[in-house]
Amino acid sequence: MMKKIEWSQKLAVGVEVIDGQHQQWIQRFNDVAAAIATQEGPVQIGKTLTFLVDYTRQHFATEEKIMTAAGYPDLPAHLAQHHELTQTLQDLLRDFEEEGATQKLAEIVGSYLRHWLINHIQETDRKFGAYAQQKK
Repeated sequence: MMKKIEWSQKLAVGVEVIDGQHQQWIQRFNDVAAAIATQEGPVQIGKTLTFLVDYTRQHFATEEKIMTAAGYPDLPAHLAQHHELTQTLQDLLRDFEEEGATQKLAEIVGSYLRHWLINHIQETDRKFGAYAQQKK
């Protein structure tokens, strides 16, 4: 079974809307990981993965809007990371549609995606959180 991501203050950015969306994102990630690990079936895994992709797009749009409004100087680098994950998720979805719930898909979700999410929140998003707190 893939290790779940547990929300904690270590993942808090300090911007309420972003933290709330990160909690949702983590829940969606955990849902996908569980669906793949328990081999729930292609329909459920596909729905959950598609929802994760859509939610990621929605979350990134919100985060980018907030960062733009705050005049965040590191926005271009942050956008590049968002673009990279969006592309990876689209590739995952395509691989799933072509090959199903393979071991490779499980490993990518369980390692790469989990690692990316935790690192991005703890490092990249928290930098913005600190910047946003200074702007208040």
